[in-house]
Amino acid sequence: MTQPSPANVKVARINQIGMVVRDLEQVALDFWNLLGIGPWEIYDWEPPFIYDRKYHGKPAGARERIALVKVGDVQLELVQPVEGKSIYQDWIEEHGEGLHHMNFLVDDVDRTSALLTEQGFPSIQNGYYGSGEQKSGFSYHPMPPLCTIFEPVHIGGPKNVEPSYIP
Repeated sequence: MTQPSPANVKVARINQIGMVVRDLEQVALDFWNLLGIGPWEIYDWEPPFIYDRKYHGKPAGARERIALVKVGDVQLELVQPVEGKSIYQDWIEEHGEGLHHMNFLVDDVDRTSALLTEQGFPSIQNGYYGSGEQKSGFSYHPMPPLCTIFEPVHIGGPKNVEPSYIP
């Protein structure tokens, strides 16, 4: 008989695997040309679309470009830092390009972030997009015992911005 997990935060499935890259267009094309993964949705991840963003607990207005694609049930994300302080720019400087985080979906990102922080895994970056009942949020929590950064995400509604595509 298996024991119930003592975890306060329970992850039913991994929703996304994120990678930090220097050249989003080139890496997206490489995925397309080498593995047939694509087309990729491309978004400018910046204010005013992204708001109330914090980096190590302080307001931050950084900019990134992101690319998203589904591979089966898992979304791949490419993040290219563009400007400002962010965990993505930190990653490039400290580790170079590569795997960065995994995310999982939650009903309340603020509550889940608080639980992870209480367990000793404070948020290093968070923010929101959308508004009211459509509000979506994200928060990144390094979890050294798990050898990665986990990102609880609440998706409240559509992004309401039109992506471009690669290819």
